[in-house]
Order: sequence, then structure tokens, then C-alpha cells
Amino acid sequence: MNIIKRLYDQLWWKFMPGVEFNVKWPVGELRVRRENAAVWDYTRSADPNDHYRPQLEKLVGRQGWDWNWDLRGNDCAENRLTIKIRRGQASHASYFALLWG
Repeated sequence: MNIIKRLYDQLWWKFMPGVEFNVKWPVGELRVRRENAAVWDYTRSADPNDHYRPQLEKLVGRQGWDWNWDLRGNDCAENRLTIKIRRGQASHASYFALLWG
């Protein structure tokens, strides 16, 4: 990972005011569209960006500025991750915490 990106992420988590909530690690099938075809297919994924990013970007904004996810504390041991939404968009945090809790 780029050292500047990593430094930016660390500063964002430390100084950006916002709301943090913990959600389960996503695992399951996703509906995806094949390139250059009007056919939908299904694939299994355990990447949080595949599962959570589309809705977060639609309602909250850009990842890395309006929201981000990270592994904090015992998240790995408990198959969970922490999502932080900046203060200006914090009204969405309870919705997502209940949706994905």
C-alpha cells in the first residue's frame, strides 16, 4: 500500500470527527453483470467493498472522505469490522448499523 495513502488513512481515523459502528464481516453471493453482455451472474465474495460500498457511496458519499472501514480492536477475532461515517453524514450511521449489524 502506498505510504502516503496509509498515512492519510491513519490521520483520517484519528482526527476526522464522526460516528463509528461495528458490523459483521460480509460473506455471500453478489449479483454481477458480465462485461459486454446483458447477462447477470452470481459470484461469492468476502470483500467488504463488494457488499457495503455501493450503498454507502449512494447514501453517504465517497469512501476515504465521507466514510471508511477498518479493522479495529478484536474485529478480526470476531469476524467483524468497524465503519466510520464523518459527522456531516452521521445521520445514516444508525440505518446501516441496524441493516448490517
